[in-house]
Amino acid sequence: MSTKMKQSTKFPVGRYTSIMSLSLLVLSLISISIPGFAQQSSFVASLSGQTLSPSVNTAATGTAKFNMDSDGNMAYQIDANKLNGVIGAHISLKNGTDLAQVFNSYVEVNGKSEIPTGEVNGQLSRGVIKSTDLGGPLIGKTLTDLTNLMKNDSVYVVVRTQAHENGEIQGIIAPSNAGYAQTSAFSGR
Repeated sequence: MSTKMKQSTKFPVGRYTSIMSLSLLVLSLISISIPGFAQQSSFVASLSGQTLSPSVNTAATGTAKFNMDSDGNMAYQIDANKLNGVIGAHISLKNGTDLAQVFNSYVEVNGKSEIPTGEVNGQLSRGVIKSTDLGGPLIGKTLTDLTNLMKNDSVYVVVRTQAHENGEIQGIIAPSNAGYAQTSAFSGR
């Protein structure tokens, strides 16, 4: 048996602290630059007749953009081309359940209803969705619940016309890297 005592191994604490600090900094920078780590707030849908089931043979197309604004509401803008006789537009689940209206069919201009529209080649509608505007299974829920569905490609924008009352153009709402509500023209302010 040896009477020699083993020396204790000491770790150079300063060196490991520096490595840990650097590692945390790198992880922080990665989480900011990778969209999956950051709070997703911008969404987009490309609209056409081909995404409906059954598909609709139409020349109409469109784009729907959504972005959470600084007040915690969701600003949206829907643009369309070669679309005529619009009677409504909404966000819905894949099974068709309406979640929110994105085209006000009750608007009147000079005492006349704007529904149906004439031909649309540009902005169809824009506005702000609040939690109180949510319908279907989202009644009483928050916009976070809606954005969670958008993150999972679980919701559509559907634009209905006189010729196609169940929808002439439609698109899946998916995450986008753009921040659309940055401009006052889009945010409805």
